Amino acid sequence: MITSSGPRPAHIFHFADATQWAEQRLCGEYAPPGWEREGFIHCATAEQIPGVAQRHLQGRTNLLRLTLAAADLGDCLRYDWSEASGDWYPHVYSPIPVSAVCAAEIFLPEQGSVA
Repeated sequence: MITSSGPRPAHIFHFADATQWAEQRLCGEYAPPGWEREGFIHCATAEQIPGVAQRHLQGRTNLLRLTLAAADLGDCLRYDWSEASGDWYPHVYSPIPVSAVCAAEIFLPEQGSVA
């Protein structure tokens, strides 16, 4: 388990709509529709993916799992405590630079894995 001051994984993950990713990546950065309203972009560690898929992604289609290099996000990456799930979740407090994206893979929420 990650704590507020504990070790951080080298990679984190964000689930993006494939069409939005395709349109925005050409601009050099990606931000989902709600990021300005919320002030951050939701992400997950590898261990958190099954729970995120079950709670938030069921029934969604056209999804990509973006693998992000945590070091490339710099100070924009923070871990915030979630009372609802009892864990520290990674959040990106800016649009995601395309240069920080290591992979974009089709994600199947019902299977909890990439295609």
